[in-house]
Amino acid sequence: MIKTPTPTIARRTLLGTAAATMLSTGRLARAQSPVTLNMTVWGAAAEEAAFNAAIAKYKTLHPDVTIRMEVNGNAMQAYQQVDTRLAGRQAPDIFRVQYQQVGRYASARAVVDLTQYVDVKDEADFAPAFWQAASYKGKPYAMPHHTDTFALYYNRDMFEKIGVVPPTSLDKSWTWVEFLDIARKLKAAGAPYGFAMSWQNAAFRWLPFLYQHGGQLLSTDLAQSNITSKQAVETIAWTQSWFREGLVPPSTSVKSSEQPQNLFANGTVGMLMAGDWQIPFLSKNMTKYNWGVTYMPRDVAMASDLGGNCFAVSRDSKRPDIAADFVKFLSNPENMHDFVSAAQFLPVRKSLMGVKLPYALRPDAMEVFVAQSATIPSHLVSTVTLPNFSKMNAALTDQLDLAFTSGQDATATAQAIDQQVRAVLAV
Repeated sequence: MIKTPTPTIARRTLLGTAAATMLSTGRLARAQSPVTLNMTVWGAAAEEAAFNAAIAKYKTLHPDVTIRMEVNGNAMQAYQQVDTRLAGRQAPDIFRVQYQQVGRYASARAVVDLTQYVDVKDEADFAPAFWQAASYKGKPYAMPHHTDTFALYYNRDMFEKIGVVPPTSLDKSWTWVEFLDIARKLKAAGAPYGFAMSWQNAAFRWLPFLYQHGGQLLSTDLAQSNITSKQAVETIAWTQSWFREGLVPPSTSVKSSEQPQNLFANGTVGMLMAGDWQIPFLSKNMTKYNWGVTYMPRDVAMASDLGGNCFAVSRDSKRPDIAADFVKFLSNPENMHDFVSAAQFLPVRKSLMGVKLPYALRPDAMEVFVAQSATIPSHLVSTVTLPNFSKMNAALTDQLDLAFTSGQDATATAQAIDQQVRAVLAV
């Protein structure tokens, strides 16, 4: 499991003065003439504001460097834009990338090996799982920036109506049976749907359910497919039952472009399985209902999702040295602290994982996500950060979507995924 130490260290002790920022950034790149770099990201308003704050701070240190930020609606749109521009050798200098996608870009030589720009002492401060996730064949091709995980948002008003009190500790979290029973009660009480899952264009977010049921996508040594196991087939069937029973909106399958947070905010669903980054949106937009956060459901085990992003420098950048410097700047302790606090994420530096962060919104809810982050299985981390995982994720996306939207049999779904995963592992 990824462990989150008990908060003990004060920010001022950890970060000190501006000198800490300079040190963590390494040798500051010097522009001989004005330089403009393009950076492609996606994210909610809080993330965009936090990025703009970091850009402005960097500008004060480097007046001759301008960072132009291009914001996309979601990760899929950002990747489509980056991939198209890479094909034309005009990719942005810097782009945000999920840990699960680093290997795809690195193996295609689409991003810069950052080895020459990284300070060894700085590298040691990152939690190993995230440094590994941002690396390919032992070399860093991105800088880890933050992580996140899933928990369960619930409509407090609807829960009061059906007389349900949510769990207040991990060990009291609902079982799969209890969770679906509550979803049925919400529907019976007038909610259009019981819940929604935020896994659109991110099928890897199905994997925590597999681990909760005692299964794995791959063998322990990551060398063989394990998706045709009894546990895997049963997990596919269980998640498929959400759609068959009408407990979730049919528009919320893994290939959908639906934004489930909107459905939760307007009362279409009574619960939402999603990440901590949704807190700013819900705080602003869920005005007709009160809401809270509790823990993910569990089966034979508890598990949650590995999320988060890092930043890479594209091969097309004409000033990779300055681009790399800015990427390091984004991930230094002070700026990581400020970003995750403002945008509701979790840090990936060991020196920050022990800090009680001053989250801008709903610190009570963030405590649930911090506790939930300790339930991310280490084997899941090793799986989704494999360099070729993006191809496995494509298989999950295609076949799970068929199971959820077209009724493809659970066993047939597992067999189809298995065939594609074995082909990926054989390369």
